Amino acid sequence: MTTSKKIGISWTNSSSANKTVYLLSSGLGIGYMPVVPATFGSLWGLLAFYLTSEFSWYIQILLFSITTIISIALAERAQQISRIEDPSFVIVDEIVGMWATLLFIWKVNFAVYLAAFILFRIFDILKFFPINLFESYEGGTGIVMDDLVAGMLANIALRTIILIFPAFF
Repeated sequence: MTTSKKIGISWTNSSSANKTVYLLSSGLGIGYMPVVPATFGSLWGLLAFYLTSEFSWYIQILLFSITTIISIALAERAQQISRIEDPSFVIVDEIVGMWATLLFIWKVNFAVYLAAFILFRIFDILKFFPINLFESYEGGTGIVMDDLVAGMLANIALRTIILIFPAFF
């Protein structure tokens, strides 16, 4: 049994437990796609937002927070098992980042979803300052935090764009 000192989660080292971690951290296998798995993983974030968008704000925060904590734990464990610093198959960070991009956006339609998706992917790929500062964090925290910050900044950019160009949205 392994215990993470950072977040206090115990994991078993069984083969089935490791497979479960791989399956969940890869977004049910999407992370193993041969091309742009992170981009496809971001679609899970769109779905997560869509499924929770009608909930009250406090339920949205609760679900988002729980998902973020679980994502950090899964990313950290997948990193430990694979012994890869930032495994490319781990896409739970994209899910949380994309969800953060849309969190509490007051106007949601296809144009907003498309703009959010494009903004998040640009912010996530380019990782400009201050996003790049969070890549230096170790373990699951580092894997998830840079995408979470990219999502937060994309959220601010999306809000600004909606306010400046309301006719397009």
